[in-house]
Amino acid sequence: MTTKLKYWIPTGLLAAMIFISGVANVTHQPRPMQAALHLGYPPYIATELGIWKLLAAVTFVFGSRWPRLKEWAFAGVFFNLSGALVAHTASGDGLADSAPAGVLLLLTGIAYVAHRRFTPEPHTTTVHTPVGVVTHD
Repeated sequence: MTTKLKYWIPTGLLAAMIFISGVANVTHQPRPMQAALHLGYPPYIATELGIWKLLAAVTFVFGSRWPRLKEWAFAGVFFNLSGALVAHTASGDGLADSAPAGVLLLLTGIAYVAHRRFTPEPHTTTVHTPVGVVTHD
């Protein structure tokens, strides 16, 4: 399997799933609205989370020019999904209600590892001290 496929399969799948979830949140589809109510969250949380999910999904696909932004997107999705797992567990939900967040959290980890492994490091600027200049570090 080529390096590009090893990167794009988990990343593309994650971006698609997060995008679909974001659309469902923003458009207030019944499932995410019922989940928010069941977990004790106000209805507006769906819109807020949905916007962040949509931005993360777009960043996963088009954010290669901004590696730090992509890192933030991964962190945001990790916090969202790990928080969902904690909320479902704390409310006494069973495995069936927690499984989607758990599977997406695992996929997020796989995509993040692929991102770190197969994305070249951004060029950094090195500042060289001129010859003859003494620095006291």
